[in-house]
Amino acid sequence: MNQEHQPGSPEGMSPGQVDTRSELAKWISGTQVFPAGRESLLERARSEGAPEEVLSIVRSLPDRTYENMQDVASELGLASE
Repeated sequence: MNQEHQPGSPEGMSPGQVDTRSELAKWISGTQVFPAGRESLLERARSEGAPEEVLSIVRSLPDRTYENMQDVASELGLASE
């Protein structure tokens, strides 16, 4: 897979990674969501009606406290750094 920088995606992220991060943020971010553990994020995603693909990604997170969406993205290797 070509990991070259693509226009419209942050440096260091493929378009697919950008899409995955955006999809996760759609279902698990918002006011008063963070800090949150894996189970809380999973509950949030379920209550928002997230598709199974998103639920599976959230289930794959290590069980710890996440401070924000960037923290979740970093854990999943979706950070732009």
